Amino acid sequence: MIRSMTPSVNLRIEGMTCGGCVSRVEKALSSVPGVDFARVNLATETASVSFRGPVVAPADLLSAVRGAGYDAELLRRATPTPHATEAMHQTRLRERKQAMIWAAGLAVPILGVHAFAPVLSSPERGGHVWPGAIQAILALCLLLSLGGAPILAGGLRALAFRLPNMDLLVSLGVTVAFLAGGVGLFTGSPHQDHFHAVATILGFINVGRFLEAWSKWKAVSSVAGLAAQTPTTARRLTEHGSEVVPVELILPGDRIGLAQDMTIPLDGIVVEGEAAVDESAITGEPLPRRRTAPDEVPGGGIVREGSLVIQVMRVGREATLGRIARAVEEAQSGTTRMQRIADRVAGAFVPFVIALAALTLFATVTLFEQTWSVAVQRAVAVIVIACPCAMGLATPMAVLVATGTAARMGILIRDAAAIEAAAAITHVVLDKTGTLTSAHPTVSEFMTVATPPSATDKTEWFRLAASAEQLSQHPLARAIVDEARKRNLLLMGPDHFVSKPGAGVYAVVDGHDILVGGEAFLRQEGIETLEQVQSEAGEGDVRSTAMVAVDGLLCGVIRVEDSLRPGAKEAVARLQSLGRSVAMLTGDRQDSALSIAARVGISDVAADASPDDKLAELRRRQQRGQRVAFVGDGINDAPALAAADVGITFATAADLARSAAPVSIVHTDLLRVPALIVLAEKSLRVIRQNLFWAFFYNVAAIALAASGRIPPGLAAAAMMTSSICVVVNSLRLRASGHS
Repeated sequence: MIRSMTPSVNLRIEGMTCGGCVSRVEKALSSVPGVDFARVNLATETASVSFRGPVVAPADLLSAVRGAGYDAELLRRATPTPHATEAMHQTRLRERKQAMIWAAGLAVPILGVHAFAPVLSSPERGGHVWPGAIQAILALCLLLSLGGAPILAGGLRALAFRLPNMDLLVSLGVTVAFLAGGVGLFTGSPHQDHFHAVATILGFINVGRFLEAWSKWKAVSSVAGLAAQTPTTARRLTEHGSEVVPVELILPGDRIGLAQDMTIPLDGIVVEGEAAVDESAITGEPLPRRRTAPDEVPGGGIVREGSLVIQVMRVGREATLGRIARAVEEAQSGTTRMQRIADRVAGAFVPFVIALAALTLFATVTLFEQTWSVAVQRAVAVIVIACPCAMGLATPMAVLVATGTAARMGILIRDAAAIEAAAAITHVVLDKTGTLTSAHPTVSEFMTVATPPSATDKTEWFRLAASAEQLSQHPLARAIVDEARKRNLLLMGPDHFVSKPGAGVYAVVDGHDILVGGEAFLRQEGIETLEQVQSEAGEGDVRSTAMVAVDGLLCGVIRVEDSLRPGAKEAVARLQSLGRSVAMLTGDRQDSALSIAARVGISDVAADASPDDKLAELRRRQQRGQRVAFVGDGINDAPALAAADVGITFATAADLARSAAPVSIVHTDLLRVPALIVLAEKSLRVIRQNLFWAFFYNVAAIALAASGRIPPGLAAAAMMTSSICVVVNSLRLRASGHS
């Protein structure tokens, strides 16, 4: 299903703390009539909702989220996603910093009073009350401050809506500790001092949340930084000179002047000038590329040497940076199979922890004959240490960092599941034309057979043929016209033009009857061809041949060939070195396919394949147990791209192909295909490490807390450390973009 074509909206969700929250918000949104599916991302705190049929009113979605116990607001898609996401994380970072300062400012004196309680106490009756009273007052202030009130409010909301989440566990832990300390204070028991547990729990929780928010901000800042490189104004060239206007006012077709060291604001085609363009921020290619007419240049590239005039092709969300932002946005709102499993486990984990804490409380007193003070400490430690934050963050944080890293490498991933699937790929199937080859044929040679009687130049026939082909859209015709213009030949408009698809063209140019096409076409038109002309090609020659007749006389033969895409051979070798089998699946003829395959090192070749044949071949491979990635760029590749385990296309591909493939490569660099697989393998390894750590931590930590080996304060530190470890481990993927 191509979900990207479905109407959708984005929401910002407030109050999510774990994977269980994600499941409940998704369930609430999916229950709204008219919603096709909902995807919620814990790392970005956003939801993407798609509809079937008429678009659902946003108010109904917001009401559903609030009814589930969370808050939500509508995010306008027109807002530049990277900037909006970074601004959201910066706001959250400031909030976490303020909460941390409040928590630390009140927790430190509480812990200080607790440490010096023996000194502050007097031997008189009730002399131990004063240190406890001071701690109680400070703990109450902490609970009502920014360091405690939002957590308690979240816990009360979770309790009211029966939402077992992290806020509920932390709130339950600090409340039990505070009440137990209060009971000890009023009963005069010196062993019921638990206010320091409140301080350490909230102190470590707020420090951990600040570090977690900082890590998330770092994860999204790279993509936002990429978008920030685009200038806000551009120098538009008009008939009357030039004017500096906001980029938002630039339209396709406008011309923009670019001097040295200027950043290209939008995608365009060079129409004048020559320059070295640094495209490293977009494609990951470290060396500048020489660009001249009619090369395409992406928005975000920097003119390093020379100057250019470009004609704008794409603006807004259809431009390169817009597509990067949209791809990252869509991927980060997606889920993988492992994430769905972790979310289900996390959703059921909180009730289990509460039951286990109650069991610990009573077992400590009845079975192990410890005091109620010890039992409370162990129960609070179990509640706090078992928060499933790390479990909920394990996959979304890795996806968040991986998609941002991929975008910096020039790989646009629209579906998070594609990361998981790409790591498991065993076979890579490549299309030929436009994938392994450039899809821009060039004239390799032309041979004069006879000179028209009226011609003064023996190559006059080539000029007439190029003039005739000007109105044709066939790639071979484009190659002939381009070659004539490179030779500065004067082309004339045909007085009459007829195109016969798959055969050739007939035109009248400057009073001459011109036929350009294959041998069968010319023979059909009564032109006698020469056997030696055909024998020139030789067996295995994969070049296309066009014959030219002028006024009924065969005058020349033009050879056109499609060159290999730069890096194609290296990409195939790299894929094979990664242990992937590489095959070619093309609609081109057998001899041409075999020739190209031999040049790049592919032995598994299927040619003369229609779109249905390509789809059937992929399904046969999948039925044999192969995990297949298909790389193609044409409209005829769309069925195969959609059916493959991972469909990969290029940003320059046909719209239908791009919509069918979850992965797009900026420009046409085939070396990004093995780079994608390497990044996917690293991402999957990080996700597995995160999940293993999260599950291992919870199992071991609960056992230690229940046995009394970890006090409540240390339990809070351990819980937040586990979440931070998951986030920091995910951030290691950022280095993959520089490898």
